[in-house]
Amino acid sequence: MTPFSLLRRSSGPVRFRLLRDLVLLLVFTVGLLVAINILLIDDIKQDLAESRIEAATTLVQDAVQGLLFPVRQQLLIIRDGLESAQINPAQAQALNQRLIPILAHMPQIAGAIDAAADGREYFLRREGDGWLTRLRGPGDQAQIRLQRWDESLHPQDERQVATDYDPRTRPWFLEAVENPGQLVWSPPYVFASLEVPGITVALAWSQSEQVRVTALDVTLQSIFDTIEGLTIGTDGRGFLFSGAGGVFAPRGIAESHPRDHRSNTFFSAQARLGGPLPFDAVAAWKAADAPENRLVRFHSGGKNWWSGFRPLTDDRDGAWVGVALPISETLIILQSRWHIIAATALGILAASLGLTWLVVRKYSRQLRDLPKLSIDRRHSEQDLRELIAGGEGAHLELKSTMRTNLHTKSPGKEIELAWLKGVAAFMNTEGGILLMGVADDGTTLGLDADRFENEDKAQLHFKNLLNQHLGPEYARFVRFSLHDLDGLRVGAVECERSDHPAILRDDKQRERFIIRSGPSNIELPISRALKYIRSRF
Repeated sequence: MTPFSLLRRSSGPVRFRLLRDLVLLLVFTVGLLVAINILLIDDIKQDLAESRIEAATTLVQDAVQGLLFPVRQQLLIIRDGLESAQINPAQAQALNQRLIPILAHMPQIAGAIDAAADGREYFLRREGDGWLTRLRGPGDQAQIRLQRWDESLHPQDERQVATDYDPRTRPWFLEAVENPGQLVWSPPYVFASLEVPGITVALAWSQSEQVRVTALDVTLQSIFDTIEGLTIGTDGRGFLFSGAGGVFAPRGIAESHPRDHRSNTFFSAQARLGGPLPFDAVAAWKAADAPENRLVRFHSGGKNWWSGFRPLTDDRDGAWVGVALPISETLIILQSRWHIIAATALGILAASLGLTWLVVRKYSRQLRDLPKLSIDRRHSEQDLRELIAGGEGAHLELKSTMRTNLHTKSPGKEIELAWLKGVAAFMNTEGGILLMGVADDGTTLGLDADRFENEDKAQLHFKNLLNQHLGPEYARFVRFSLHDLDGLRVGAVECERSDHPAILRDDKQRERFIIRSGPSNIELPISRALKYIRSRF
């Protein structure tokens, strides 16, 4: 006798559960092995790459934020000073005295701006060893006066220029006015004075009921120089780009491409696909829908790379930093040895099959001794005879009819409640089978005495009684079917062990808790029922 033949002979619900668990074990094992084959190598590479990229990207982001944070703080100090001293954009000397010392000690600041809603503007930047200011008057077509200052802040040459420049149309001004009282970083753009790309942090505030915008410029070159000064792995690279996908090219690359717009030193990553590493990285980032917290894999310069990306500000269209690291050669070697992993997977599968066989053999005795709790539809008459031959017990109860009292020849509620007690008892204990149409001595009587019009009526009557006295939620634990036995039709109620207490409501709506003990159904008093329920469910 084989272990699997024992499965066929054992209890239906237990047999089903055991076979189900064995199948799930095999499916899980096979799925695990498939996942190992498909994902293991890439997962190892990605996990290692994520930690490296995370560390490198954090390093770059922290370094750049360390460059920009003092700029933000200084802007707040400048705004407070101008507001308290009541200085306006036309007071160049007073503004020089406040702003030149700041720019002299903070090389990352390329220029300082103070503009008003009426068009007036003061702008300051370095000019050789001295300084250059630009003053604009109010109105839409105002004259601009350029003034040079030496190191001691003495005025030098001065000239008037005609231009259509208006600070109120610049991106930093517009962004700040839309968000008054907040520090706002502009997307990368070309500075009108220096003709180089950069970003501006601006702050809108009010003076004498007029909007003022004070701002500080930071060139992208200064940010790039900060990134270049970092050590990012052995062959890692950091780079700077815009949310729109434009890559900032440092001076060397920009000067080597005279046909491009060298004034802004931005290049389209899509147009430069297949070029230097930053362009390929940003092109892959754009193709992957511009993720912020996910690695992007790409190919550049004959190598495979991982890259991570972080925005420098809250504006996703603004400046971003990226980091690229080559995929480890040792992991590529691991990938080339996939056959070793496949052999390991087959070994695990074989071991799983062996363990399954041992589990079945180990429990073969228990399976052989388990009571029969279901009927095989293919051999129902044989199963019914075996059950009846064993007599009533802890898992079998026999009832002569479903609803008819054979003494009075009429339907009786006590007959229905008698077998309902058996159903509740089986569910509250270990499950079992209740046969209707079979006398206590095993004689086959059939269900003709119940005088149902047809079998559908019998099925419906059973369902209604179950719902009325136990509840529809127990239907999943009970199955009623009709079978041929000795030329008659008998009913079989297969009951599974319930996962919650089954309370029987009698014809007077009294709730009764019943369990099976040997061939008898026993109603427990409340105290014992509560104790049983706590230990059983």
